[in-house]
Amino acid sequence: MTKKKTTIYLDPDVLTATKAAALTSNRSESAVIEDALRSYLRSGHANAAQDKLRELLERVGYTSNLDEDAALAQAVTETRAVRRERRAPTVSGG
Repeated sequence: MTKKKTTIYLDPDVLTATKAAALTSNRSESAVIEDALRSYLRSGHANAAQDKLRELLERVGYTSNLDEDAALAQAVTETRAVRRERRAPTVSGG
């Protein structure tokens, strides 16, 4: 299977724990992260999040003229906007 490269941002303590887990298990950091993600996705937490998103999209669909693809695209756009706002430095006017 071909792997794809991605960039992720982790809290320093999570990164340190990941490095330690990789060293003690004689695996790469990538393998530790991939195993953790696979475990999470199998755990049901991801399914619950998907169910909540699906429910939200259905509610939006009832109050909107968007089809499912357009509603999903709008949700992605809005999510990205919120993430950009969270990452933006705050300016205090004091």
